[in-house]
Amino acid sequence: MINLKSLLAACQQAFLLLLLIIISKPLKATSLAGTAGIATYRTENSIMAKLTKSKLVEVFVNTIQSEGAVVEYRTPRGEHPAVLYIRAQGLESTYRVYIWNLSRGGARRPADEYRIQTSGVSSFECKPGEITLILGYWAELELFVAFDYSKHTGALGNSVSLQIREKPLHDAVIDGISIYHKESSELVIVFGKERALTYLKHYEAIHSGEYRYEATDQRNYIDLLEDETSPRRYSLTSYGADYSVKSIVQQISAKLIYVPDFQRQFVWSREEASRFVESLLLGFPVPGIFLAHDTNGKLLIVDGQQRLLSLYYFIIGVLRGEKFGLQGVASDLEGKTYDTLSYDDKSRLDNQIIHATIVKSDDPTDERESIYLIFERLNTGGTKLTSQEIRTSMYYGKFNDYLNAAVTHEAWSNIFGFANDRAKSQELILRFLAFYYNRSSYEPPMMRFLNEFMSSNRNLEQHSKEEMDALLLPALSIIGAALERRAFRLGGGINAAVFDSVMVALATRLQTDHINPGQAREAYNRLLLDESYLIAVRTSTAHKAAVETRIQTAIDYFGQDIYSPTLL
Repeated sequence: MINLKSLLAACQQAFLLLLLIIISKPLKATSLAGTAGIATYRTENSIMAKLTKSKLVEVFVNTIQSEGAVVEYRTPRGEHPAVLYIRAQGLESTYRVYIWNLSRGGARRPADEYRIQTSGVSSFECKPGEITLILGYWAELELFVAFDYSKHTGALGNSVSLQIREKPLHDAVIDGISIYHKESSELVIVFGKERALTYLKHYEAIHSGEYRYEATDQRNYIDLLEDETSPRRYSLTSYGADYSVKSIVQQISAKLIYVPDFQRQFVWSREEASRFVESLLLGFPVPGIFLAHDTNGKLLIVDGQQRLLSLYYFIIGVLRGEKFGLQGVASDLEGKTYDTLSYDDKSRLDNQIIHATIVKSDDPTDERESIYLIFERLNTGGTKLTSQEIRTSMYYGKFNDYLNAAVTHEAWSNIFGFANDRAKSQELILRFLAFYYNRSSYEPPMMRFLNEFMSSNRNLEQHSKEEMDALLLPALSIIGAALERRAFRLGGGINAAVFDSVMVALATRLQTDHINPGQAREAYNRLLLDESYLIAVRTSTAHKAAVETRIQTAIDYFGQDIYSPTLL
């Protein structure tokens, strides 16, 4: 007779043993096909919930709209396939969109195979005036996979799957667009969300193999936005003041009211400056300006510098090294300088009133940050200042001079060229140095973290030029030799999160050990096959967890001694 008590005890032991095995089992390294020597990558083994077809259509529509396209549904929302009318610059077409989740192949399929399962469709339709898209979506890395409709015009049967291998997926993460040549002569296209419109605009040429996309020609910077809003409240006082034109120009001359020392100081043309002076001469009302108290009791121009500098240059009589005579104005004022104005016109201009709103921080500890945010929100010129241009004006000093010099170094230009990117290159270097030195104290928002680091080292009080050069230049030289213009690119553009994490990792390794370009290239290639890393450099990159994940993961990869056939 079976002893039920003994059987129950045995079952409990077996269950506990199985649970222990499951808990202690190490993560399985997933095999990849691709670049020689790249055999494995780490994964969190997390499986994202599959999206419904209607949600997938919504993701595609949102992607297109985020690039500036206008999208109109020609079928009811939620219907699959969806018929969409899409209009953008250089594009106006109607698309019939089939889309499914991209998932790994089945248990008996190759480990590096992905596929879409065409459930619910017996054949793909293409009606007159439409372009049929057959798409898969890989949510983890925000990639679309596009199969060629012309190769799939027949009956599909029951739940047919369309396959692609993993390497072109990762190539698209780096380059923005990649092409997978199937044995059937079909060209399967993989593209990131930043290149969705490119795919639509060149649909036929891409699928026929006639389109040439050079990712490294793209100079755009991805994710330099500081995507955390500060919860802090600021204690500010503001009051109004009226200045005569003569008074405000005198104070600019005496540097009691001053223009921040940033790269893009005066951008108005002679005609634009002349028209503003003319407005005052004619007695027209003009917009007010914003000024802010600095730590020295002077007034810093937050908004209105183009207008104030136009008046200043006109009254001193020189604009960009040439005599400033009015241009493009009323005939009786054309060519007039301040000195050649009639007595009445000169008096009218001198006494015209400019209204100013003056802001002062009541909390000295918040002063720099609050003024930075006022800059960010109130600079309303034709081209808004970038974050680093604002920092340059707020924290100008020897550190800023160092950043400006660093981006002209050969080790930098070999990778980035000499593009006029409005201080975005300087911001990349600032991010690297701030994370290298102060990573353990990082708290969002990113804006405050970078501001505090730039302020603390404003005149190289904490870190000297020689010390920072010893970190920056060797790391740049090695990654440049290893990857050239391919370095730090995701989706075809420079990714700031890849830059700061890889540079911190390389600089950390070089403090204790040598690494050659071949090893650096192999570590970099393996790093960009790590899905947890890619997620951390593509979404919510200012979050503390994302910062720690990407930097520590990069340090782990670059800290290894990697040897493979690609290094021979």
